[in-house]
This record gives sequence, structure tokens and C-alpha cells, in this order.
Amino acid sequence: MNHPLPNPRSTLHALAPIGLGTPHVESLLSYFCRLAVSHSVSVAALSRQVAKTVGWELSDKFDWHASQVSGIGEAANNWSAALSALTSVERLDRLTLLSWRHVTAQSNLAAACSRWCPQCLAEDLETGKTPYFRLAWDVKAVTVCSKHKTQLVHVCPDCGRTNARHNSAYVVPGWCAHCGGFLGNVIHLVPARPEEIWKASQVGSVLQAQPTLASAPTRELLHETIGDLVTRLDNGKGALFARRIGLSKGTVHHWLKDGGIPTLPAHLRIASQAGVALPALLTGNLKEWQPDSGEIYQLALLFPDQTRRTVPHAVDWERIRGELVALSKLPSIVSVSEAARRLDIDARQLYRNANKEARVLSERWKHYMQRRGEQNLANARVAIEAACREMLTEGIAINLRELETRVPKEILGRVRGVIDLLQDAKEKLGVS
Repeated sequence: MNHPLPNPRSTLHALAPIGLGTPHVESLLSYFCRLAVSHSVSVAALSRQVAKTVGWELSDKFDWHASQVSGIGEAANNWSAALSALTSVERLDRLTLLSWRHVTAQSNLAAACSRWCPQCLAEDLETGKTPYFRLAWDVKAVTVCSKHKTQLVHVCPDCGRTNARHNSAYVVPGWCAHCGGFLGNVIHLVPARPEEIWKASQVGSVLQAQPTLASAPTRELLHETIGDLVTRLDNGKGALFARRIGLSKGTVHHWLKDGGIPTLPAHLRIASQAGVALPALLTGNLKEWQPDSGEIYQLALLFPDQTRRTVPHAVDWERIRGELVALSKLPSIVSVSEAARRLDIDARQLYRNANKEARVLSERWKHYMQRRGEQNLANARVAIEAACREMLTEGIAINLRELETRVPKEILGRVRGVIDLLQDAKEKLGVS
């Protein structure tokens, strides 16, 4: 965990952001989670404390992990400014996409679910660094890790649940918010296609460029840049340019005549077909660009048509049932979600067409999780009681902050109700 920077004037710990000036810059959401860990409070509690300090009123239904604090909207602007003021760490907006809000539409920007690269998290841990969530992982167009060239994952390798990154009150980046398992322990990784790597690399180069921007790119300069590309590539004919990038001529007309802003996927289409780097496109820097000077990618591979109805393929359910039976006999316990991923079949189809075999896996997994939960609870009780005895021996008041320095987060993170367990230990030791 990063140590707070010495700054007695800041209301909150002045944690240093991770990865600034690189494609792997930390997201503001990750920073917020680490800040909560540093203060030994839940993220929900910290969000309400921040709101109270700056004079905001949050509704009872406020959902901190769904507010897109790392995006380009009002939430990102407000929270980055508030956290900068309270931590005295300047320009926390660089942990968001705010630099590009005038040149990129908000639609189709944020990922629908939390994803991560297991190898990045594993490397963080192995090299003694703090595991953290990368800003690129929250961008919908990024589906792979450009560094390790594998697809991002969204299912916990231990409990098989989605939204494992931060769908909880207490979050330690790198560990599952449901079961406490390390998110970097994924064994079966899917190699990334070159086209996916190109898109992730382009977005990474944009994130890398953020700290060096003299000023935020403007909508006017973007329109001039697109108009210049239309003129130099297709003699000023918007219809031909639209055909080139695989969009309707009405869309291009909306950009050039009505002042519309392209989405990030549209920007990637332009960059891929004009041979211009994405940062150069967004900042209007075409000084070194010439028509046909860059590499052109096939649109069909970069942007598969998701709306086109796929031809149903025959599934050998007899073979699938046999695979499920084999998985149910393995020494290692496999969830239905993990089985579906390995077999490349939707879990609902398994329950529909191989119900008996899927339920065997489900029951086996349920009993396994119950046993593991009981064992985790027992381990936590022993560790907490031992830590409390140490504190009493040393004449230190028993409290949550001191407990977290003595008990590994791998143990505390696997159970819920740590405060209740601490209270039970104090009562057992006769401490009021």
C-alpha cells in the first residue's frame, strides 16, 4: 500500500496516484478505493464524508461505484476536484477522461461491467507494488491488455461472480469484493487479436498523453481536423469519407455541419482508416500526417457487426454433458460460470439443455463456498483474537486501524463484519 505523503494541511491522506504519464494510469475509482483503505473506512463511508465536507447532499440511494467518477461527466469533474482539494494532490482529474470531454461523446465510452487484467495485478503483487485498477479497463472500447496481449476478464477466479472488483462497501483493489480472493489468479487466459491490441494501444497512448497537454482539446479544432481529413482523403466528399469509415453519411454530416461530437468507437474508425494516431486526431495535430502514410486496418476485424444476426450453430449437447460430468469429478471445484466460460456457452443454456449436470456442478460449488466461508471465518477469528492479545500485551488500545496493521488483508478481506468479530474478541478477552 502506498504510504501517505507528509502533508499536515490535507484533510485526507495525500496518496500519490499510480502510473501518471503512462498507458497504465490509475483510475480515480481505484484511487478512491485506496484512499478508503488508507483511512480504514468503507468506500461508502468515505464518499459520504467527502460529500459532507464539501457541502454536497447525497441521496440515500447514491451508488458510488456506478457514478462513473473516472469518465467525462459531471461526476468525474466534481469528485476529482473534491478529492484534489481534500488530499492536496493536484490534478486528480488526470485519473479520469475529463481531458477529452470536449472532443469525445459520452455514449459508448464507459464499460458496462468491471474488467481487469489478471497479469497486471499479479505483476503488481510480485514486484512489491500496490495492485490498482487501470483507467483503460473502464473504457468500453478496450477489451484486452495491450501489455500482456490477453483479453480482460470480468469473473472472479475463486467465486465465479461478476462485478468482483468493487461491488461492495469495503474494497481493496486487486481482491474480490465478494469472496476476498486475489483477482490475479486466473489460469486460463484468452490471447488477444491484433485488432483488439491496436485499439487498446491507441486508447493507452491517449491516456499517456494526458499530463502533457498544454490545454484541453476543443470541439472547434476537432471539426477542423475531421474536415481536413475529408478534404485530403476524399476530395471533401463527406459521403465517400463516411463509406471509408463504415458509418452513414448523415453521421459525418452531423459532425461537420451540426457540430456533433464523435464517439470513441467513431474516433477509432477514423484513426484506423486514415492512418493517423488517435492522440493526433483528438488534438488536431496532423503536421506529420500524410494520406496513406499510416497502417490501415480492416473495419470488419476492428468492429465486428454486433447487430447482425448470427447463424445458429449446432451444439453437441451429448458432448457438453460429458464435459460437465468430467468437470464435476475434478479435484478442483469448478462453478457453472467457469464451466460455461471454458465451453464457450452461455450459462443459461447449460441450465436449459444440461440441467442435471449443471445442477451437480452448482451444488458442489455451493457446498465448497459454504465450507470455505466457514474456514475463512474461523481463520479470521483466530487471527483477530491473537492480534487483540498482542495489543493488550503491548498496552495498546484495541481498535480497527491497529488490527489492520497486524492481520494480513488476505484474511480480513475474505470475511464480512470485521467490526463485529473484533467486538467478539474484545468480549472474550474481557475488554470493555
